[in-house]
Amino acid sequence: MGFQDDWILRQIEIIARYVANLVFNKREVRYEYESSEMLSETDRLHLTLDMLVREGKIGEAEDLLFENLQMTDKYIELATDFYQTLNRMTDRELEEADFSRDEVYDGYIDILTRLGVPVEQFADRR
Repeated sequence: MGFQDDWILRQIEIIARYVANLVFNKREVRYEYESSEMLSETDRLHLTLDMLVREGKIGEAEDLLFENLQMTDKYIELATDFYQTLNRMTDRELEEADFSRDEVYDGYIDILTRLGVPVEQFADRR
């Protein structure tokens, strides 16, 4: 992992902690299912995203995340969990899925901006 990728990885972690504190008043965000009896639309989307990521279809998963955008805290939780999952992947795993650490960063900033989370201080990193 090069210096640039390492820096981006740390920035994504910082943003995730910032979102956890700002939106949820927590130290970290992990997607939690709404009910054990019936899956919500967001729960089903989480399962689908997880499956696509495991299959190496990260671009397809990210497209699906953006296509199903909902202006809710639950969706912010879902998006944050998704990008944290990608951020935990190795550079090699991302490359094999034809994805980059830069794309993880840019996608996370883009979706948070669309969801109304104030992240402009992170947007101009280059």
